[in-house]
Amino acid sequence: MSAARTGRIRPPGGRPFLLTLAVAVAVGLGVALLWQDREEGPAAVEEAGPVVDVEAWSVRLRQRATDGDQWWLNADHAAHFPEHGYTRLRTVHLEVSRPSGPPLTVRSRTGRVADDSNQVTLKGDVRVTDPEGYRMTTKTLHYFPDEQRARTNDPVRVTAEFGTADGIGATVWTDERRVEIHEQVNTTFWKIPRGSG
Repeated sequence: MSAARTGRIRPPGGRPFLLTLAVAVAVGLGVALLWQDREEGPAAVEEAGPVVDVEAWSVRLRQRATDGDQWWLNADHAAHFPEHGYTRLRTVHLEVSRPSGPPLTVRSRTGRVADDSNQVTLKGDVRVTDPEGYRMTTKTLHYFPDEQRARTNDPVRVTAEFGTADGIGATVWTDERRVEIHEQVNTTFWKIPRGSG
């Protein structure tokens, strides 16, 4: 029996039209649900993780301590986390002034500055350079401006004009041009150090 005899009117195209309409509605609902998840996703991540209140690129920080070193710090990116009380840094270059001579410099991939103490923590391929003395490499370095020293508990390598020294942990006195390796020290000399004989 045809549609004309029953009195029902079919839309042009018949069933393919209904199928296309059903697929379009399903796709529309799917896109709407994905969009809703996308909008809620960052909010859920933000609630679960630390909240950033200030972010900046190509940053230069300067700290003038009353009883310690004066330092400057350049970073490609900085983000402040008020709940945790620190600023996280990326691609860091720290310079520490000294009573005489050029500044001590430290470079690292990442870093952090504490809000309350201005303690600087540097991580990832940390390279300390005293232009008039030595170079030291390690994984992590904690710099305490008020104490005029920096410290690590990680393996270190110190290179100077007279040789190299490897060990575990070290303390760097920023104003005295001195570094002390804590333990498991292994030294190789290729030249007698100046002033040692």
